[in-house]
This record gives sequence, structure tokens and C-alpha cells, in this order.
Amino acid sequence: MFFDKVGGEARTYITIRDPAGCSLYLARGSDSAHLGPQGRKPRTKVLRGMMMKKEYDFSRAKRGPVVPVPPGKTRITIRLDNEVPDWFKKQVHEAGGGNYQTLINAALREYVSARTEPLEMVIRRVIREELKRAS
Repeated sequence: MFFDKVGGEARTYITIRDPAGCSLYLARGSDSAHLGPQGRKPRTKVLRGMMMKKEYDFSRAKRGPVVPVPPGKTRITIRLDNEVPDWFKKQVHEAGGGNYQTLINAALREYVSARTEPLEMVIRRVIREELKRAS
């Protein structure tokens, strides 16, 4: 523990040292300039041009995402290799805009429909596409 005099006020600090020799100095009490009432005023006074309230009523608040998930959609968290979303983002950028998540959804839908389509239907579809190109 040591004492320091800053701005005419005496402050008490606690020193914490780890085995590697690094030190952390903590101000003790609320007399530190960045922790005291003088330090709070500029931060909490104005937010986006409006005064902050001292208390907010959350009794009618709802939990959950700010933007609701549209019907027929499911919000998920998925981990992909970095190259996968980068490729889809590049495709969207080259197309002049859009949403890479929509592109990923379309690619997955196409893959699933191809896997569930019977072989006979695939052959018929390919023949129709080829006949249409030939005519």
C-alpha cells in the first residue's frame, strides 16, 4: 500500500504484484478522479442529444431479440471455416449488394433439394433442360 498526493488530495493505492513481477495499482475508495462524482458527470449527462434518466422502468419490457425472427425462419449460431462466409460475402459484393446469409440459405436449400430429389426426377429435369437448350 502507498500514498500519493494528486490535485491537493491524498489518495491511497493498493499494489498487487504477481509472481512474474507485474504490478497493478488500485485506487482505494471513491476519491480517484476517474471513479468519483466529478468523473461521472460528463459521461452520463447526454446520450444522443437527450438527458439520461436516473431510473428506468423495465416492468413492461420483453426479453428476446430486438428484431423478431420472421415466420418460417430459425435463428441459429453456426461455426464455419473463415473461407466459407468470405466467399459468400465476395459473391454478394461482386453482385453489387445483397445479403450473404440469404445466399448461404439458398445454397443449403439447393443442396438439400438435390439430395432429396429421386434419381428419376433428376434425370428428367436434366433432359428437359438439355432439350430446352437444343431448341
